[in-house]
Amino acid sequence: MDIVEWIEENLKPYDCYSDEFIYDDMASQSDGCLPILYRPFDTSARSHWQDRGSLWDFVGSLGTGRLLDFGPGDGWPSLIMAPYVEEVIGVDSSRRRVDVCMENAARLSIENARFMHVPAGTPLPFEDESFDGVAAASSIEQSPDPEATLKELYRVLRPGGRLRVFYEALGRYRGGRERELWLHEIDADSVRLLLYDRLPNEERVRQYGLTLAMTKAEVSRIIGGNGGDPRVEGLTVGVLAQLSAGLVDVRRCLTTHPSGETLAGWLFATGFRQVLSSHSGAEVAGRLFDLTPADRRPSDMEGLDGMLRPIVQAVIELAAPLGIDPMITAAK
Repeated sequence: MDIVEWIEENLKPYDCYSDEFIYDDMASQSDGCLPILYRPFDTSARSHWQDRGSLWDFVGSLGTGRLLDFGPGDGWPSLIMAPYVEEVIGVDSSRRRVDVCMENAARLSIENARFMHVPAGTPLPFEDESFDGVAAASSIEQSPDPEATLKELYRVLRPGGRLRVFYEALGRYRGGRERELWLHEIDADSVRLLLYDRLPNEERVRQYGLTLAMTKAEVSRIIGGNGGDPRVEGLTVGVLAQLSAGLVDVRRCLTTHPSGETLAGWLFATGFRQVLSSHSGAEVAGRLFDLTPADRRPSDMEGLDGMLRPIVQAVIELAAPLGIDPMITAAK
C-alpha cells in the first residue's frame, strides 16, 4: 500500500492550516541564518548578497511609502525594508511568528515596523486603500484560499499601488522530487516528521505532519536518515507502523501552489490593471557575487548596496517568461 494511503486510512489525520501545521512550533522560520536579523552582515557570503538583492527588489518594486508584509515569518522582508520606508506592517496567521517578529524588531531597535496576528482565511483588519505596496514572499500559497487572499490584498492597496510576489510553484519538483521528508525538532523529546506529497499537475500539495514523542536521532535511525533529514524512500508502511508507537498526533495541511501563468490569470481576474513577470533581485545578486573576484567585492554593506541597487532596479523592470515561474509585480 502507498504510504499516503496508509496514513489516511490508519492514522486519521486532522486538517489544519500552515500556522498550526508547523509555523507555531518554530523558534525561527529561517533557522536563525538571516543576515542583519540574526547574523552580522558579511560581504564575503553569497547568501548575504542575495538578501540585499531581495531588499532592493521589494523596495524598488513597491516604493518607500506605507507597506504591508503578508506573512513575514521572522520579520523578513519587513525588518530589512523598514529603514528605507515610511512604515511597514506585517500580518501573519501564526501567533508565534508575530511574537518572533516583534522580538526581533525590539532587539534591532526598529520603530516603524508593526506586526499583527490575523487568523488564516479571515479578512485583513485594514480599511480599503490603506497601503502603497504589498510584499508577499512565499506566503500567498500558504493561505487557505490564495484567490481570496489576492482579493484582500487588492482591496487594501491604493490605486497605483503594487504587489510584489515570490511564490513556490511546483514545476521544479517534477521528475522524482514530488515527495520529500523533513524532520523538525520541536524540543529535546519530540519531533514532527513532515511528508510533502506534491501534485504538480494539480498545482497543490498534500502535507502530513506526524508529531512523535521521540528524539530526532531515534526517528532518523528508524527511517535511515544518518542524522539528517531522512530520505522519503526510507518511509515504508512498516516504518510508519513502527513510528506509530510514539505517535502524539497526525495533521494534514492542503495548499494550492499556482504556476506563474495561473497566478497571473488570478491577478488579472482580481482586477489588477498590469501584471509584470520579471527576474528577481536575489537571483541577479547571487550571479554578480559569482562573477565578481573576491578582491573586487565591496568591503561593507553600504558599498554593496551602491553596487546592487541600480542593477536590481533595472532587472525587476525586465520581463521574464511566465513559464519559468518568475517573481511577479501586479499594479492596481
